[in-house]
Amino acid sequence: MIVQQAGYPLTVSDPLILILNKEIELHSEVDMSSGCIINFRDPDFSVERGGYHPVEISLNKLGHVQTITNFAYVGDGHQAELVKELDFDLANGLFQHRGRDFPISECAELFEIWQSNFCAYYRCKIFNVTLRGHFNQAFRPNH
Repeated sequence: MIVQQAGYPLTVSDPLILILNKEIELHSEVDMSSGCIINFRDPDFSVERGGYHPVEISLNKLGHVQTITNFAYVGDGHQAELVKELDFDLANGLFQHRGRDFPISECAELFEIWQSNFCAYYRCKIFNVTLRGHFNQAFRPNH
């Protein structure tokens, strides 16, 4: 799979495309025939210490970025909960911030800043990266 560079409601930066293609290549043993989800996690991120927010990027089987989700803790102590903070739904043209929906066109500047920051954190080797394939939903009888 190669990540597509065009056809999005917002500009997906070349550095982000390069990161995604690199991770796909590093995880080539994973079945991505139905698409994939790439998770970027700071192993030291916690409610108490803070850290770099976890990020999940979903791609469809054609290599189009579908969603980019940035997670954050809400609440304090043992009641804190990891929730979607920013959700760039490129497939449906929506932006969500803490549960409120907006047209994706309203977050173009934020998306540009987010990409720049994310790519800088990635280059600093902040994240542990995992990749898993989407499961094929087609019915397959056991023989």
